[in-house]
Amino acid sequence: MMALWRDRTRERAAWDGDPARARDGVPYGAVWVRLPRFIGDGVMIHQSLEPLRAAGLPLVAWGPPALAELFRDSGAFTGVWVDGDERGSAWALRRLLRAAGARAVINLPRSTRALLAAWLARVPLRVGWREAGGRLLATRSLPFLTGGHQLERYRRLLAGAFPGLPAAGPRPFRPRAEAMAAARAATGRLDLEPPFVVLGLGAMASNKRLGTAVWVGLIRRLRERGIPHLLLGGPGDDVVQAGAILAALPGVPDLTGQVPLSVTAALIAQAGALVGNDSAMSHLAAACGTPAVVVFGPTRPAATAPVGPAVRIVLKDGLDCLGCGLYGCPVEGHPCMEAIDPGLLMGELDRCLGR
Repeated sequence: MMALWRDRTRERAAWDGDPARARDGVPYGAVWVRLPRFIGDGVMIHQSLEPLRAAGLPLVAWGPPALAELFRDSGAFTGVWVDGDERGSAWALRRLLRAAGARAVINLPRSTRALLAAWLARVPLRVGWREAGGRLLATRSLPFLTGGHQLERYRRLLAGAFPGLPAAGPRPFRPRAEAMAAARAATGRLDLEPPFVVLGLGAMASNKRLGTAVWVGLIRRLRERGIPHLLLGGPGDDVVQAGAILAALPGVPDLTGQVPLSVTAALIAQAGALVGNDSAMSHLAAACGTPAVVVFGPTRPAATAPVGPAVRIVLKDGLDCLGCGLYGCPVEGHPCMEAIDPGLLMGELDRCLGR
């Protein structure tokens, strides 16, 4: 790793001495980690970087605003760089990496734009996937489609690029203090005391969502048992489904679409457990160390299941089409996500809560 360090004193002085740049604590000469637009993938990338943190490497989270907002001041990265006007141009990205003295670029999305920019900037260590020209642009690469769990693929790639890293087990992700305080204030307004159960409505694709009737059945059981609970999700489809749940069961505590991603993570970190889909919120729960019951249908747990100390995977038994990978469901009633027994979820949740 000593080969990464280069004496560029003049460029360092120019970077450190320019107060006009909004760097969010980005140091000169860091390892830049390119993040995708998919939040769940970004969380798994964060988890895979623990050996680099243990080695003391300065890491910059570099990507879209939502992930930058999540990771800023959380301690997970030394600094955060939000995509700006330079995002679309490899030459503009090259200028950014040169100005920042980037010692390495880790490109874990499948797009190779960041790798091309790193190659143009002569960044000495360039890590990424072989597909789409990555074999030529990266100094260390592996095929993306090699099977196995996505998090393990990230770890294998990093282990080959940074030999001799210390062994480092996972540590819980903790959102910044400001987000934790905002989460406590939000639940205080709802008169909701931890440990509550987060009901995570979100999913990237509509066919990865539990049916509204399943949520209603689970909430009825939670009410019967006196277990506090909270609807949580992002804007758009999550808000629509929350509205349908509230129409069936008025008075359910709801923050769907009302808080930024960092506060969503803080609410999950403060929860006793989460029930959710194959989604970003389930990955956040696993990263925070919050017990999670996660329902899979069209996607495969072996490839993308959240990785954490207390994750329980639920599948609808007796379906040959599980893990189909389709964005639309050709089976009437979409049974893998619409026909889940709420009592099964309640049983798994009891196990998570140690009841």
